[in-house]
Amino acid sequence: MDKNEFKSIDDRLILSTPHVYKMIIDNLPIGFILLDKNGNIHDFNDVAEELTGYKKEDVMGKSHFQIIHNSEDKESCPIFKALFQKHESSVAIETELKQKNGNKIDVVVVAFPIFNISGEFVGGAELFRDITEMKRLEKERKNLLSMFAHDMKNPIVALEGFLMRLLAEKAGPLTEKQRDYIGIINNAIKKLKKLILDFLDFSKFDRKEYKPILAPYNIKEAIKKQIEMIKIEAEKKDIEISFEYEKEKDFIVHADTEMMDRVLSNLIDNAIKYNKKEGRVIVRVLSDKDKITVEVLDTGIGIHEKDLPYIFDAFHRVNRDGEGSGLGLSIARAVIEAHNGVISVMSHPGKGSTFWFSIPR
Repeated sequence: MDKNEFKSIDDRLILSTPHVYKMIIDNLPIGFILLDKNGNIHDFNDVAEELTGYKKEDVMGKSHFQIIHNSEDKESCPIFKALFQKHESSVAIETELKQKNGNKIDVVVVAFPIFNISGEFVGGAELFRDITEMKRLEKERKNLLSMFAHDMKNPIVALEGFLMRLLAEKAGPLTEKQRDYIGIINNAIKKLKKLILDFLDFSKFDRKEYKPILAPYNIKEAIKKQIEMIKIEAEKKDIEISFEYEKEKDFIVHADTEMMDRVLSNLIDNAIKYNKKEGRVIVRVLSDKDKITVEVLDTGIGIHEKDLPYIFDAFHRVNRDGEGSGLGLSIARAVIEAHNGVISVMSHPGKGSTFWFSIPR
């Protein structure tokens, strides 16, 4: 825009760079800190003052490591490496901020590097907001849901027990119709019980309370047991299950027996559930000196490319009409990662999927 197009000197003043910068910074609804290349503070807006308890004049020229993190150690800053060493942006980093009065609040930080006209790194900017209340409410929500699921578990177990007694005719003989009705109720109770147990396990992982109880675990024998238990379901759909492993190899790792059984059961069960009639499932276990890898291949319906990035997310279900909580694969990932392993999937719609995981010895 040519200067002659301005109506007055005031118009030029309003659009001048320093004025626009100050207007933007002063009106940001989040904290703003401008830093030089050494991490010293060169600007501090009103919201930053409110969140930290420091006045702008108290912090100008001082190390932000000391003011924000109460430490001279640069490693105390969660964005130090990205911003000051790699000169990269950091997005939505959650960290703890220590206020002037000693109180700590949870904040989410976005930071980006600043370069001069020559492309030389000259500093960076941090934008942050208080998420303490949001974190508190989220924690309360998780605790409430967990308690609710836990309180539901006991009456469900009791109900299941009484239904089994009825089916065993402990309370007297049943007619065929009565037995059918009780069988239907019992199946519904079993499904509800599984949903509740899934949710209880998920809430444990979600709160990061799960610690594997490690013991010697023979993956080969565990897979054989899981295949034996699911054979009836496979036979109903005429699905062939085969197990491949090298007989001379050792397949013992240190793992949480109950939770690893849960992972194997989920992967093999899914391979049957989402397979085609007269399909095939191959379970393969591979071993080397560092890790053991388990692969579960099926000839089923496969997973669409758009669903693959979310397949291990909690409550994500590819088949909306399917049964289940949508937590099985999320729990499987949490268990494998708690064992310092990795889990993934490869799939082709209409041709089948391969789920695999590796855990270190």
